[in-house]
Amino acid sequence: MSADKGSSDLAVGKLPEDKTSNLRTEWDAFDHEGSHPSSYLNLCERAIDVGESLLAYDIAKRGLDGFPKNKLLTQKAGLALKNSGSPLNASIILENLLESHHDVETYSLLASCYKDLWEYAADEKKKNKYAGLAIKYYTKGLAATSLGSLRSSRRGDKQYYPCINVAFLYFVALRQYDEAREYAQQALKICQDLIRAKESDYWVLATAAEAQLIYGHLDDAIEAYAAAVAFEGAKPAQIASTCSQAMKIADLYDAREKLASVFPPAGIVVFSGHMIDRPGSPPRFPASAEELVKKEIIAKLDQIGANIGYSSAACGADILFIECMLARGGDVHVFLPFEKKDFIESSVRFAGEDWVRRFAAVLADSATTVHYVTDGAYLGEDELFVLCNEVFAGFASMRSRSLSEDPHLLTVWNGDQGLVGGTADLIKRWQERYGEPIQIDVGALVDKLPSPEVVVSEDPPPLPQERAGHDQLPPEVKREVKTMLFADVEGFSKLPDEKNPAYAKNFLGGIADIMGGLSKPPRFINTWGDSIFAVFDQLGDGLNMALDLRDFVVRTKWEEKGLPSEFSARIALHAGPAYAIEDPLLGKTNFFGRHVNNAARIEPIALPGCVYVSETVASLLAFRGHDFAFEYVGNVELAKSFGSFPIYLLQRPGYVDY
Repeated sequence: MSADKGSSDLAVGKLPEDKTSNLRTEWDAFDHEGSHPSSYLNLCERAIDVGESLLAYDIAKRGLDGFPKNKLLTQKAGLALKNSGSPLNASIILENLLESHHDVETYSLLASCYKDLWEYAADEKKKNKYAGLAIKYYTKGLAATSLGSLRSSRRGDKQYYPCINVAFLYFVALRQYDEAREYAQQALKICQDLIRAKESDYWVLATAAEAQLIYGHLDDAIEAYAAAVAFEGAKPAQIASTCSQAMKIADLYDAREKLASVFPPAGIVVFSGHMIDRPGSPPRFPASAEELVKKEIIAKLDQIGANIGYSSAACGADILFIECMLARGGDVHVFLPFEKKDFIESSVRFAGEDWVRRFAAVLADSATTVHYVTDGAYLGEDELFVLCNEVFAGFASMRSRSLSEDPHLLTVWNGDQGLVGGTADLIKRWQERYGEPIQIDVGALVDKLPSPEVVVSEDPPPLPQERAGHDQLPPEVKREVKTMLFADVEGFSKLPDEKNPAYAKNFLGGIADIMGGLSKPPRFINTWGDSIFAVFDQLGDGLNMALDLRDFVVRTKWEEKGLPSEFSARIALHAGPAYAIEDPLLGKTNFFGRHVNNAARIEPIALPGCVYVSETVASLLAFRGHDFAFEYVGNVELAKSFGSFPIYLLQRPGYVDY
């Protein structure tokens, strides 16, 4: 991604002044009635500074609801959206802003969107197109007379900013080295003048370093980058963006390793580990090994330079990890697979009341953000633990996507397969996505302890005992984690009655053809009028169905099929546990529950011809690395007062759809 002011492509080892949890607390308590645009701007900029791009976009977007013509809020909305990995949507916002504001910041931000699209595009023709558009708008920024201000660079003369980015594009995208060095020389002169006048800031220093690097002056560049990184007030997101762009240039000189030492790592850590042994279970993580494990966790976190953690909060290794992260001043995102009371009973209390106390303490810490993967009860489904692991790994992947650095997986593991949804399951997925994790071998640590006499029980672990308010399910009913698709035809109610045969033959018949091409048909599908509901065992099948359906709707010439030319459909996907119940009316298994309703409520707010997905689906995509991509739409109010949720636009990678 681009080295654009305020962008956050790679996190760094400096701990941010603002913690995610504090920013979200401020946003939750924000006074929308009495606030000035500057209040939204301040909070939005602070979120951008620490790489919380999605939160920053939500803040800017809400501010624009009250102040729709505010230029700076619009710029920040575009910047935050671009930083979140959504340059196409950001470019639309900034193109609209250019209709009334022809200033260096707007031109440069729009250019940075096209620079990101150049990086993401799959085919050479599109890459060249986007590189050309980026150079075009950066050049317009160079010629702009309005110099406004972005908080991240308050210099009166900011021509170095579009200048260095034109140099970067000529150097890396087009490999036109003479042109690149010509622009780099201009940028360097501007920056050196500002430095001599003692008017430099972080971006001036970083730009001077990049200009030296483009020239091939590696030692001078390293010295200049070090000065920029050490600059007082340098923000993690600023350093992140600089590092990302520097590495792309360094690769052409085969100097990545030499340059990388200047930039500290992000320190995004996903964690999974064994619970304290249940009474009567074979020794795996006995309570007596706690201090040894804690010491190893501290050492590994120091080695990683951990700043941001993602984990669950079971007794034993999880809670130890959270305590160690909090002790080092880090942010922690804790994910619970179901409601807190049941989680305590299933995964904490059996180890003793002290663990319950410690669980409550880490969740209550101001640096902890708690997420619920589902908000229902635990009814014995181990799949919920699997889903929880993949969702928090996906959240870490999305944060890393914003920050252009792969996260680390730290485990406390004895090497055994263990239970469904345990550490071994997560490690297997992680190896497929990111490679080998960092392992603390708890078995080796336990071997150092005296061997206690253990009476092993062959009974399975009990379900939670405190079940007040939870109806017991009949044995033939169970919940299964599924992917749910809802689709609805736009304008169906206005379809003339005589068009229904054409609709059934050509639209529903086309969907049947799409299903026939899937690797596995839906577990369940039903249609009523203009609506379609389908349930899939595998996420990938649901994603393929959704995009194939979208393509079918968008690309078909419906007037040739006897239907209106504007014929279209809204499509939505969500994943979560659903009740698999024999439907007496249909005579087959149907699916019910809150997560089915979630998918149904997303569909009405989707744009026609688009596929909207929930944050759960986006996080699973981010972790599993499917052949799909997504862009952030925003925190959107769902239909029928269902509440507001983060929503994403599904697409194929490489912007082949656009």
